[in-house]
Amino acid sequence: MMPQNHWYAACRSRDLGAAPLARTICDRPLVLFRGPNGLPAALRDYCSHRRAPLSLGQVVDGVLRCPYHGLRFDTGGQCVHIPTQKDIPAAAHIPAWPVTERYGFVWVWIGDAARADLGLVPALPWREEAGWDTEIIQYFPVRAGWMLMNDNLLDLSHVAFIHANTIGFDPGALADDPLVTESAGGLIRNTRVFRDVVPPPVHRAWHDWPGRVTRTSISEWRPPACVTILVRNEDATTKLDLRIDHCMTPATATTHHYFVAIARNFQVGNAVFGARLDDGNERVHREDLAMVEAQQRVIDATPGHFDMLLTQDGALRSAHRILKKLADSSPPP
Repeated sequence: MMPQNHWYAACRSRDLGAAPLARTICDRPLVLFRGPNGLPAALRDYCSHRRAPLSLGQVVDGVLRCPYHGLRFDTGGQCVHIPTQKDIPAAAHIPAWPVTERYGFVWVWIGDAARADLGLVPALPWREEAGWDTEIIQYFPVRAGWMLMNDNLLDLSHVAFIHANTIGFDPGALADDPLVTESAGGLIRNTRVFRDVVPPPVHRAWHDWPGRVTRTSISEWRPPACVTILVRNEDATTKLDLRIDHCMTPATATTHHYFVAIARNFQVGNAVFGARLDDGNERVHREDLAMVEAQQRVIDATPGHFDMLLTQDGALRSAHRILKKLADSSPPP
């Protein structure tokens, strides 16, 4: 289930420099590079001549040169030079995909290019607002289908268990789980508010909290694969917000690209704190990676078996219904 006609995060902006970059998205082998104006482009990652991977080539004067026989392609996929002949046959040209750059990511529209709409790029406005530190963007290649990570983020009750030694909370709180799930207009929101609680160790580093706090977790899922999470700690005088934006980009049926962008409205510009936050969150996300990759191994070994969902999985049910409709309406790769 890999919906097309959507913007997917292809890479971090800082990862696309002078050299081309290979990336598989929705079973499509793509090559990303920057054109003569520095803007990103995405082409099919093999040359029309002998199917050499263009990602092994070079960017020369803003066009991509094949590493095998030197054919050159512009940002629209047009072959503009063949070293051994002057005429360029129509068959030399290769597909290109719409690309844009925002919020520290390069985004690629997979599907019908005529339907590409910049207004459909997942909205992460806090990443462009003053008063926020947005330096941290993590990337993980994952050996598991993207839906496993998607489902992981749609049910944050796992935090009490998988992340018991990092950002977890007392599992006893789930006996009277304050979860509120809302679904409307394709958006699914999960809200949990824990009042009068002790901040977990990693959150005590945010601020010198004098006592207990109200801890709020709001996760919002937008199809097909973007989850934004607000973690808020507040007391009578201070309210601090951490935004963790998760983008899952399908690669193949059993692999995906996982991006985590972290923004905060506290300790802004504090590089030492930022390094600790980066390291701490990487530990948290690697706990998730270990679980979904283990799930994928079990799924591969037990074909024909299906999940038994619980009452708490209402968000998963809603998301799966939305994704099935999107997949049914998507063109084949």
